[in-house]
Amino acid sequence: MLLQGKQIYVKPVEESDADALLKLEVENRDFFQRFTGLREEAFYTRQGQLERIQEALESSKGDQGYLYVIGLRDTEEVIGEIMLTEVVRWNLQSCWIGYFLDQRHNGKGYMTEAVQLVVKHAFQELKFHRIEAGVMPHNLGSIKVLCKAGFHQEGIARKNVNINGQWEDHQTLAILNEEDHRSQSQVQRYNPSVIAPPIGPYTHVTKVPKGAELLVLSGQVGTDMEGGLPDDMKEQVENTLANIQRLLAAEALSADHIVKINIWAAQQVDWVHFHQVWEKFHGGKAPAMTMAYVPALAMPSIQVEIEVWAAKW
Repeated sequence: MLLQGKQIYVKPVEESDADALLKLEVENRDFFQRFTGLREEAFYTRQGQLERIQEALESSKGDQGYLYVIGLRDTEEVIGEIMLTEVVRWNLQSCWIGYFLDQRHNGKGYMTEAVQLVVKHAFQELKFHRIEAGVMPHNLGSIKVLCKAGFHQEGIARKNVNINGQWEDHQTLAILNEEDHRSQSQVQRYNPSVIAPPIGPYTHVTKVPKGAELLVLSGQVGTDMEGGLPDDMKEQVENTLANIQRLLAAEALSADHIVKINIWAAQQVDWVHFHQVWEKFHGGKAPAMTMAYVPALAMPSIQVEIEVWAAKW
């Protein structure tokens, strides 16, 4: 995995990075010490860095933490570290983010870019819902980095972290995965792996967002805008789906809001044609659907009728 930015790249740490991390830590020892806990001398040896990397790799395998290195794209020089720690899954899906950047490269926008890359990866690939950060209030540069990356300030945690031998207050910042909110605000369709895939263009399970308003469109038939009903079954199918789209649009809805569709046909359906217009109608993942042949509908001229249930939020 390699996360490419405009000026820098971010990648998971490897054992081969031991020398580069040692150089980074030794050259920035006094600078980094102002923002971290006290470290033993062994930390500033190649063996110490190698053991640190090995522990990080084990943490990554166990989904307990992730350590990345930051490098310059033009020279591939390692100029920083960024880590996700304190991973909690289940009902929290959260972690903490921390980072260190070579003092010579502060103020160039590198860390803002690195944080943005890692946050995007953490949300999209690692499926975190919330990422938190703690910064000493006087570290305005780091707070600025996080705010530029989309974090918001939440409050002060008093004397909560031992930094360089002293208990320090920290400004708490956090960023939320907005995709989680959007997915909870939409009808979700999926096919569980516990049963075989659908045998047709429909979805097994539909989840309706909490608090949604339920709308039911009574069975629609294939009349045109003037109320005329064509004899051709294909035209009736097309007209019926077009009428449903108009009704949905009138309620500021689309096919994405559909919870369930019931289709009744009194004549044989041309499935090649139906699949074409059906795919165009739903424009993506097909909704839940029941299709049945019946002896007759309300009028002999009606060959197909479709009922729609939709959710509005």
